[in-house]
Amino acid sequence: MAQIGPPYHIEDWQAAAAAKRSHLFDRIPKTHLLPSELAARAAKHELLPEDPAVLSCGILSSLDQEITCIEDAEVLLRQIQDRKYTKILYDQALERAAELDQHLQDTGETVGLLHGLPVSLKDCYGIKGIPVTAGLVSWIPNVATEDSSITKGLLAAGAVLYIKTNVSQAHLMVESINNVFGTTLNPYNPALSVGGSSGGEAAVVAANAAIIGTGTDGGGSIRFPAMFCGLWGLKCSKGRMPMMGMQSPGDGNESVNAGLGPMAKTVSGLELWLKAQLDCRPWQDDFTCVPMAWQIGEARRARQRLRFGVIWDDGVVRPTPPVTRALRMVVDALRSAGHSVIDLPRERMQVLHRQATSCVMKSNVQSGGYAVMKHIEASGEPVVPRSATGHPGSYLETHEVFANHMLRNRLSSEYNDLWKDFALDAILAPAVAHPAPPHGRYISNAYVAVYNMLDYVTGSIPVTKVDPALDEATQEWYNAEQYPRIEAERFPYDLGDKEMQELYTGPEVFANAPVGIQVVCRKLREEKCISIMKEIESVLAK
Repeated sequence: MAQIGPPYHIEDWQAAAAAKRSHLFDRIPKTHLLPSELAARAAKHELLPEDPAVLSCGILSSLDQEITCIEDAEVLLRQIQDRKYTKILYDQALERAAELDQHLQDTGETVGLLHGLPVSLKDCYGIKGIPVTAGLVSWIPNVATEDSSITKGLLAAGAVLYIKTNVSQAHLMVESINNVFGTTLNPYNPALSVGGSSGGEAAVVAANAAIIGTGTDGGGSIRFPAMFCGLWGLKCSKGRMPMMGMQSPGDGNESVNAGLGPMAKTVSGLELWLKAQLDCRPWQDDFTCVPMAWQIGEARRARQRLRFGVIWDDGVVRPTPPVTRALRMVVDALRSAGHSVIDLPRERMQVLHRQATSCVMKSNVQSGGYAVMKHIEASGEPVVPRSATGHPGSYLETHEVFANHMLRNRLSSEYNDLWKDFALDAILAPAVAHPAPPHGRYISNAYVAVYNMLDYVTGSIPVTKVDPALDEATQEWYNAEQYPRIEAERFPYDLGDKEMQELYTGPEVFANAPVGIQVVCRKLREEKCISIMKEIESVLAK
């Protein structure tokens, strides 16, 4: 009987990966390849997307540069609707763009909210007839047989899908490193991580290669890349967006709350993506989606006085100076605009977050790696260091899984009390304890994973960049008592304060890296989160 799906047995993983990379390279039009001198610089990580040598080498015309410099999706949409910009992109995208142009010319009307807008997709989203590798060699022969619900929603809204982007091995690391396509580089500094597992999406948006990206987040996979690449992002609650047709080597683990969402350079880009999906009423065909239309009134920029609670330090990993500075900048801007900002009680929050971090770490690897290792071993490829595959020592018996669910319920109740006790509209906190680090050297996803456990809506806020003069760590920061590691044996993939202090030898390690934070709203409050992010975007701009 013929094999009908992954994993596929691969005799020589290195040859298979090399052939896949070669096939991808051959599909790039020769006119879009860098001249040899610039290609050599790029190979040595000496070239950034906005380098004048890149812009003047002839690949991009003046019109191309004009289009790709637009950061606001609403602005680009207006230009497309006014027929100023048409017929861009590759292969199927060219054909799709031509069809949309013809429709607009014949009817005078757009197809949908995203008519003609170039949108990228994380590799896990199925597009019929297009490969899905999940960052695994044994998935190289895998081709999607149908469009995912998200793909259908984008197409129905008139979007042009033209690129799928790199992920971590099996989507199991907050970096974007795998043995098929290698390591995705940060557009601000190629020596630094782009985050993951939606890192390819963040990279193309940050580099002006796409105006809206489409990611997923099971433990920071939107928020890490958004922070590392200076983007706005939104992680929805589980079920708010449709999930059918996505492909990942899952094991049926429903203890982890994964959410979908967009990344963009403006909050308006996020809202366009969200509204386009829900305008299609995906719950009619996708049982994973909550039947809840987009409430446009609730998403309008918040005008009333808001009340924020702040978490400066979660008691798991102490934030670095640039992250604390970014959080302070947002707090000061909100207070200056008349909003109320209070510090949440340190001890209460740290006890809660340490327990919640333990809970979510155990949930992530409770199957002991049984399912994902089948996909890795089918090709003989090595496990990428720090891929959170799980291992026999992380396996939970059924009664242990249930006990962990009981702990999650108790912690969720305690966190719910916070909202009531302090009458909060939202919570501000670090998204990651440090800016984009050198590849493979991130410390922990504790700040973000807690909100997956709680299934809260979270937004990513770009704030500033690492500043060599402002972001030196004091001796007091280095001498601070180190927090004990959490689940170091069950979940050895996250590190702690000791490694954080070893990494942060100075701001020069993170040269030119963006810095951001996250804003947290309660479950299924995506519209409110967008509303608050619009206000934060406005006050930061001032």
